[in-house]
Amino acid sequence: MTSDVRSTRTRRVISFLLSLVALAWAPISLAESDGVPPRYDEFDGTWHSALALYGWLPGVSADLRYQLPSGNADSRTNNNIFSYLSGAFMIQDAMRHGDWGLWGDFAWVKFSNEKGRFRNISGESVGGDISLDTRWGLKGGILTLAALYNMSHTPGSFNDFLFGVRYLWIKGNLDWNFNIVGNNGFNIANSGSASRNEGLFDAVVGLRGRWAFTDDLRWYVPYYLDVGAGSSNWTAQGVIGIGYSFDWGDLGLDFRDVTYKQSGGNDFLRRLSLAGPMFKVSWYF
Repeated sequence: MTSDVRSTRTRRVISFLLSLVALAWAPISLAESDGVPPRYDEFDGTWHSALALYGWLPGVSADLRYQLPSGNADSRTNNNIFSYLSGAFMIQDAMRHGDWGLWGDFAWVKFSNEKGRFRNISGESVGGDISLDTRWGLKGGILTLAALYNMSHTPGSFNDFLFGVRYLWIKGNLDWNFNIVGNNGFNIANSGSASRNEGLFDAVVGLRGRWAFTDDLRWYVPYYLDVGAGSSNWTAQGVIGIGYSFDWGDLGLDFRDVTYKQSGGNDFLRRLSLAGPMFKVSWYF
């Protein structure tokens, strides 16, 4: 990938974040502190909602298994988000009625021209001294839907128990070019491509909440943690960060990590980790 292409994708990421800031700027410029807690009383027994758009910049680390005419090929990658992210869309909503509520989150990401390497081909281990040029693309969506039950709350702070489901859909495309003469004993063409996709459906349980740590209740620390299993051996998600409340909503800067692991011999996704910073703008309704 040329430096011009990498620079273009970096500008896309920066533009995406700036657009979120622009969405929030108008109400920020008009908001006046009235000396009261910034959050509405969301436990007053009526419906309340907090809708959020966010920009998540995850680095991707993955072990993927592609099916080839002569067997399987395992590919591994661990690279920088700013060089390979080519698309993203994220939205989140939390609704509450008294102690009960609903929470939903959807994130779609696309990576292009990731650099990787074959780990083994048709069961044969590929050593680090063999020069390979592999590129792969990955796109997919993560949808989490959960019910909430409040365990405790004070002005500006709360702790919820959650239980629900998460669905992951991913599609990968792999292109390779071997910089060797012959196949070095491997029964595979020196160049080629492969494509595969998979959907995983898992039940999850966890905790979410926030802790307001200033007298005016505006600065707070949000957290989220869940674990689950089902189609995958296990999956986990964690979020921690810092935020500031206005009368109209919140601004937050978090770090988010989503992990999947499978061990089946024919599974496309063996291991996947998406981790990186997240900038979020929320509005109260």
